[in-house]
Amino acid sequence: MAESAAYLQMEGTGGSSDLDSDSEDGPRLSFCQRCGIRLLCLVLTCYFLPMLSFIPLALFGGIQMPSPWEKGYNKDAPVATIPSGEMPSGRWYWNLPLVTCILLFLPTGLVAVLYQLKMRTVRRQRMLEGLVSECA
Repeated sequence: MAESAAYLQMEGTGGSSDLDSDSEDGPRLSFCQRCGIRLLCLVLTCYFLPMLSFIPLALFGGIQMPSPWEKGYNKDAPVATIPSGEMPSGRWYWNLPLVTCILLFLPTGLVAVLYQLKMRTVRRQRMLEGLVSECA
């Protein structure tokens, strides 16, 4: 079965390796796109490095945080009160069925619409490729 599989031979540019050449099959990135990629990498690095430095601190030193309910935790704030454990009895400012529908159906609907748009684009590209190959 492995013998019947057809493999596509990749054409090289001679003796140069991929690391030596800057040419790519895809479109070249513009200056703005390269700057955007650099900025995104910088932001992600600044975001993840402190996160990675916190892991050994939490493992070896432990997390020692004072309770916000202690007296004197925040000297400028009024005396802290513990919230009530019972449900509020008045009118709520949001509707539970509406919020549940938005939470469930908005992301699902958005992904479904984007999927349909992508499939329509792919179908149109295949149809155009078929027309071009018939004309040639």
